[in-house]
Amino acid sequence: MKKGDLMLLLGVVAIALVWILIWNMNRNSGAYAVVTVDGKEIGVYSLMEDITTDIIGYTGGYNRLEIKDGNADVIEASCPDKLCVQQAKISRDGETIVCLPNRIVIKIIGGEKTTLDAVAN
Repeated sequence: MKKGDLMLLLGVVAIALVWILIWNMNRNSGAYAVVTVDGKEIGVYSLMEDITTDIIGYTGGYNRLEIKDGNADVIEASCPDKLCVQQAKISRDGETIVCLPNRIVIKIIGGEKTTLDAVAN
């Protein structure tokens, strides 16, 4: 690899990181978690209220949804691979947690655009 190739690669990586940072900062904070089972909406939960609820999946399995401190998270599931439990907490508009075996999708919607609004002393 030549010096020019390395410089080009570093430049592309730097541009990608800046783009991801700007995109992440301009994302909306969500207001609701919408739960669907096999494509049918079964519940809408506010992210402002702390709750824990079981969601019964398509095949009779379950996922335990916890909403706490403005974040939605699957903390327990009956599916064999438990990938939905391993996914990160979600709180921003458009983020999802999916459990394919139980056909459960939890999607964050709504909310206001997040901006830094503070007074510095």
